[in-house]
Amino acid sequence: MITLQPVSTSDGRAFYDMLQRIRPENGFENSAFAMDYADFPAWLAKRVDMSQGVGLEDWQVPATTYWLMDNGVPVGTGNLRHQLTDALREAGGNIGYAVDDSKRGRGYGKALLHLLLEEARRRGMTEDILVTVHLDNIASRRVAEACGGQLRRETEKRVYYWFSAQEETINPG
Repeated sequence: MITLQPVSTSDGRAFYDMLQRIRPENGFENSAFAMDYADFPAWLAKRVDMSQGVGLEDWQVPATTYWLMDNGVPVGTGNLRHQLTDALREAGGNIGYAVDDSKRGRGYGKALLHLLLEEARRRGMTEDILVTVHLDNIASRRVAEACGGQLRRETEKRVYYWFSAQEETINPG
């Protein structure tokens, strides 16, 4: 069964190991990549605090980190930013996500985005939801389109997909 699970300070080695297989690329910043395992508990605690708006720097917004789980095994991660700033409207959007490199091409990206969109709506986000994608990241563009994203803008670097905060996403199956 595929589920979305919020990050917790009790998350252990399996989560850390998965993050080591997700290289920062295409705009996804994996700050845990190449981190020493001894530093992982502090990384988790910071993510829990961020979800509650605690300890944010001036440029940050509350954001919740989630794990995509497949039968209890972490296969991806996503961040849901609870609101947008002008900077996030240009790069980052409300949702960022990545799938374990060893699990790509199996539909996990679609499942992850679908569940993150459902979570945004469940949280009562009232503004439309933005996902920005690097222009040449064809796989992520296909994921956004499969989940009902409307391409509203394109620059030399990115495309901007918007999802209604009120409507259900298309279930990518």
